[in-house]
Amino acid sequence: MDARDYRADVVLRDGTPGVIRAIRPGDKQALLWGFHQLSADAIYHRFFQTKRELTEADLRYLTEIDFVNHVALVVDVAVDGELRLIGVGRFIREPAPGPQDSAEVAFTVGDEFQGRGVATLLLAHLAGIARTLGYRCFVAEVMPENRQMLEVFEHSALPIREIVRERVMHVEMSLGERSASSTSA
Repeated sequence: MDARDYRADVVLRDGTPGVIRAIRPGDKQALLWGFHQLSADAIYHRFFQTKRELTEADLRYLTEIDFVNHVALVVDVAVDGELRLIGVGRFIREPAPGPQDSAEVAFTVGDEFQGRGVATLLLAHLAGIARTLGYRCFVAEVMPENRQMLEVFEHSALPIREIVRERVMHVEMSLGERSASSTSA
């Protein structure tokens, strides 16, 4: 299946049904709405800076992607009878001269939906797509105080390695076969 057509029914940890699907250019307004719902802390943990707005260029970059070097999935759920985009996960191939079978992975989940397994589901689906595209490793830069994100990686069953560099946790996750338990170094 072409990652552009990706779609899977999922159930969040609290029993809420949802859909994981490929992001589309038409998601710009939903992404912008979701960004405005994020707390300052959530924005800082995702972008490593304060950011008050997503520009048109940001929205194009985040939604108009090739699904080979840049893959993004969203989670939609019904909220008060309306379909809402509540989370986004993406991976982007590491730039040359870095390893071309490695990609940086990142997530943004709406504050009111954190702790419901959204990022965990996105990571599992992104890992499956990455394997089919020949990727062997995900990397992530995470602030050490962002325990929720670190726990997503630690409980993913992907073998991981964590290294602190310049007050940022560098996490490497092997996309080889899933292991029964994660390992930390």
